[in-house]
Amino acid sequence: MFGSELHFPEVDAIRGHKYKGLFELRTKFATDIFRVFYFVDDFDAILLHGIVKKQNKTPANDLDIALSRMIDYKWRQDNGME
Repeated sequence: MFGSELHFPEVDAIRGHKYKGLFELRTKFATDIFRVFYFVDDFDAILLHGIVKKQNKTPANDLDIALSRMIDYKWRQDNGME
């Protein structure tokens, strides 16, 4: 419905130099807050990792999983593996 026109609070960049290029898509259902980490490759959003957020701060482990998957995806693209 909104396409690439989503903005805060539904979409936000992950802060910190380490996570440059990562974003999170947020949605709330009942009392749960869902986060999907993604990055944009050309004009495609590549979904990397999703969580149900239970605490104020996003766990670094979940951010690292998304980062690792982004690096792996880009490596595969650069090496003709997908």
